[in-house]
Amino acid sequence: MRRIKLVLLPGLDGTGVLFKPLLQALAPSIEAVVIAYPDRQPLGYDALLPLVMQGLPQQEPYVLLGESFGGPLALRIAASRPDGLRALVLSASFISCPHHFVPTWAAHLVRPFPFRAFPRYAQIKALFGGYATPALAALSAQALGQVAAEVFACRVQEVMRVNVSSALAACAVPMLYIQGSRDRVVPRANLQRILAIRPDVEYLSIEAPHMILQTQPETAANAIEAFMQAHAIT
Repeated sequence: MRRIKLVLLPGLDGTGVLFKPLLQALAPSIEAVVIAYPDRQPLGYDALLPLVMQGLPQQEPYVLLGESFGGPLALRIAASRPDGLRALVLSASFISCPHHFVPTWAAHLVRPFPFRAFPRYAQIKALFGGYATPALAALSAQALGQVAAEVFACRVQEVMRVNVSSALAACAVPMLYIQGSRDRVVPRANLQRILAIRPDVEYLSIEAPHMILQTQPETAANAIEAFMQAHAIT
């Protein structure tokens, strides 16, 4: 029996390492494909887009998932209506700067130094809140340790400048948004912005911090599988 492909675009770290809990929770009928981003080149969304598109399945149906930073990439891909794309899942993601009070011009103030100086344990606490376990902390430290500070700074700048509202409006496949009810990194207002443009987007709130797929992998996997089944993507 043919397995449906689920293509995963990672968040700010870009390594794909943090997808491990979700990969372990997915049903055997789903074949996961993780597309990582370069970890030493500070590339923005425009430069990352063609690299990511090269990794998409050719002549096979697939579902595309964009986590956090990866969401705008997933939306831009979906807007181009590539052959094979059957549905889109966004997890803890956004279409413009997640915090509306941050001005776009502030992006040029972001520098690499804080990403070198900020202790790893503090970064992990910010992402996982009270849901961190030793295993998740180790996994997060592994992912964060692979990426250059200049790359993190570049990606944060991109997040502050991005606006993919038109890509969201142009998306022609079913969409699911997964939200963490305790997410302080990408608050609920980001889902409301999406629904204002596309009220047909399906959504689910899971009791979790920003790292939904890591702290609640079974619940997230079940939601993704149910969404795919509901739209006959098997």
